[in-house]
Amino acid sequence: MDKKAKKKLMFCLSGLVVGGYGMYKGFINKEPHEYSLAWIKKLTDSQWETEREIVRQKFCSPKYDDSLRIKFQNILDLFDKVKSERDWAGKKSQGPAFHREHGWYL
Repeated sequence: MDKKAKKKLMFCLSGLVVGGYGMYKGFINKEPHEYSLAWIKKLTDSQWETEREIVRQKFCSPKYDDSLRIKFQNILDLFDKVKSERDWAGKKSQGPAFHREHGWYL
């Protein structure tokens, strides 16, 4: 094989290696999007409080239109879902243990 063919072959192989590494970084080792459920689950409690407050302030702000504020409300629901899962952590919720006015389960 002559030198030009070897150079072309090495160039193609190095391109495949670089492309394969780029695909690995882009697809396999991908971080979750900001404010997605997976991203919120990775937050610590203090980070959770900070990020939720940012979204809550945006939700309450009148400078955003209604469609964007609805998106903020949906994100707040995700934050609350994660917090509820952390707080309950496998416990089963129970109703009050006293007899109410119209019966036990009413």
